[in-house]
Amino acid sequence: MERGAPPQRLSGGVRLALAFGALVCAGLSAGSAADRLSAGDPALAAHVPTLFASEALRTLGAQALADGKAVDAAGIGTRAIRNAPTDPQSTALFGAGKLAIGNRVLADRAFRIAGELGWRVPITQGYWMGQALSEGKYDVAALRLDALLRQQPALLRQRQLTDPMERNPAGQAAMVARMRFNPVWLAYYAGDVESMPADVGLQRAAVLDLAGQRGLILGCKRIAPIASRLATVNQAAAGVALWKQHCPAAGQGLVSDGQLTTLDIAAKPTVFSWELIGNSELALSILPDGNGTGKRLLIDGEADVPRSILAQHFVASPGQYLLTWRTGNPQEQASDRILAAVTCPGGIPDWASATLNHATGLWQAPITIGAQCPLHRLVFAAASHSGQVWLEQVALNPAPH
Repeated sequence: MERGAPPQRLSGGVRLALAFGALVCAGLSAGSAADRLSAGDPALAAHVPTLFASEALRTLGAQALADGKAVDAAGIGTRAIRNAPTDPQSTALFGAGKLAIGNRVLADRAFRIAGELGWRVPITQGYWMGQALSEGKYDVAALRLDALLRQQPALLRQRQLTDPMERNPAGQAAMVARMRFNPVWLAYYAGDVESMPADVGLQRAAVLDLAGQRGLILGCKRIAPIASRLATVNQAAAGVALWKQHCPAAGQGLVSDGQLTTLDIAAKPTVFSWELIGNSELALSILPDGNGTGKRLLIDGEADVPRSILAQHFVASPGQYLLTWRTGNPQEQASDRILAAVTCPGGIPDWASATLNHATGLWQAPITIGAQCPLHRLVFAAASHSGQVWLEQVALNPAPH
C-alpha cells in the first residue's frame, strides 16, 4: 500500500516502531563534524552536503516519522540505505518508512536485515518488541525492552513502551526477570519519578511488589524515591507497602524502624524514614541504645518552649492505638521530658498524655487516629527546659481490648 491507500489498523509492532522513529539517530556517530552536529537538528541536517549526509538523513527521516510524513520518511530511508547500506540505522529507517505507508511485507524484511546488522538501534528494538507483544511473547518483549532501556533509561517515561508490560501480569513477571540482572535502568525505574502520575506509579508499584515477592529487594535508598512519590500523589498506602517491602530496616510495624537503626544526622529524610528536626537551642547526637540493638537520640539544651526533634510519616487505619517509647536522663532514670503527638501532615501537635509503665520502663500514650487524612505524622519533642535527655525504642500498636 503506497500513497493514497486507505489507513489500516496498526499492530503493536507498527505502533512501537513508529513511536520510536524519532529516536533513530540518538547516540550515533558520523563521518564529519557537520554531520555529527546535525544529529537531532533537522534544520541543520537539511543543509548537510550529500557526501556527508549519513547522520543528516537519519535525522531528517526521524523527524519525518515524528511529523507523520510517511512517504517522506520512506524516501529518506531509501536515500539513507544508498548512502550507508550496511548501517543498521539506515535499514531501520527504511523499514519504518515503509511501515508508515503500509508496506508491511517490505518493512518486515527491512527490520529483519536491520536486526542482523545490529540490535542497538531503538527503532528496530521497538519494532520487534511490538511483534513479540502481538504474539503474547512477553519474555521476548522484555528482552527487547531491556536492550532499549540499557541504552536510554529515560525511555521509561514513554508510556507506549512500558504500559503494555506493566499492565499485564505476564509482562510484569517478564520485567522482573530482567530486573534480576540488576540493569542500569533499575535505579531509574524506582528513582526517576519526580513528575510521575499516580496511575504510572501504581503500575510500577505492582511490578516492584512482584520483584520483592520473588526476592529482589532494592534497599532503602533505591526504593525511597518512588515510595515518597506515591505518598505525594495520594497513594500513601502503596508507597509505605513498597517501603517496608524493600527497606528491611523499616520492619513491619506501623512506625518504620522503631529501633532507630537508620537514624543519621547527615542523611536526607524521605517520606517514610525518620526526620531529625534541628534548631539552634538543642543539640542532637546519636548513640547506641541501651539494648545494643538500635540507636538512641540524645538531646541536650534548654529551650523555653517544646521543640520538635524527631518525626516520621506513617499510614494507619482509623482506630485506637497505643504509642510507646523509652526515654531517660544521663543517670539512665526514666524522664518525662519527651513529648509525643500524632497529627495530619502540617498540623499543629497536640501533645499526648503519657504515663510510665514501671514494669516495662516504657512511656505509653493512647492515640486516636481518625479518617481526616490518609497519611499521618508522628512527632516527638523535647519539653521546655528539658536539659539532657534521650529517646529510643518507639512503637505504635493497636490498643489492647
